[in-house]
Amino acid sequence: MPDLKLFASPRACSLACHIALEESGLPYSVEIVKIREGEHQAEQYLRVNPWGKIPALLIDDEVLTEAQAILSFIGDSTDLNLIPQNNPLARARAHEWMNFLTATVHIAFRPLFKPHYLISDPALYPQLHEVGIPNLKKTLLEVDRRLAGKKWALGDNYSVVDPYLLVFWIWSQRDDIVPHVANMPAWRDHAERIFAREATWKCLRREGITPDNLAAP
Repeated sequence: MPDLKLFASPRACSLACHIALEESGLPYSVEIVKIREGEHQAEQYLRVNPWGKIPALLIDDEVLTEAQAILSFIGDSTDLNLIPQNNPLARARAHEWMNFLTATVHIAFRPLFKPHYLISDPALYPQLHEVGIPNLKKTLLEVDRRLAGKKWALGDNYSVVDPYLLVFWIWSQRDDIVPHVANMPAWRDHAERIFAREATWKCLRREGITPDNLAAP
């Protein structure tokens, strides 16, 4: 097995990779690179990933980026069925979920989290929110609908998709976001099941996240 080192930032999508690695039982190390303090743009990290994005997984001398790719690699590197094997449709469902989370759910937060990525004039942010907030609410409700009646994202088996879902649940429960979203009972129950797993809080604590600051912006 290659040496694995994950570069992660608290509350970022890298949390999913961190939890998946802990669940996998694979030997690994983690280095915290704090995005809010600009550490992802420091020369030391840019030598790892010149794009300056988190997460990155160092696999011996190779660097793998993008949460979905890293999660897939982790799932394929164990025999714990963290991503479906020998079942093309089930495996496609895992990637369907991860594509949806990456390309739709993540982006739906952008008008509130990073409006400057979308529009240059702060005076227009309220108009952006008029469109963005209803879209975020609709998108999060779609996640809840897809989880209804399921123990885990793919059914009865925990997979790398589940900690990825947890990232966006945590975002949705931020003190500055929760007033804008609807009740999501299926997703809430799903999150509670993940929070009940030992690996989850081990990783959260390692990143400096506690029950007291979980909902902090």
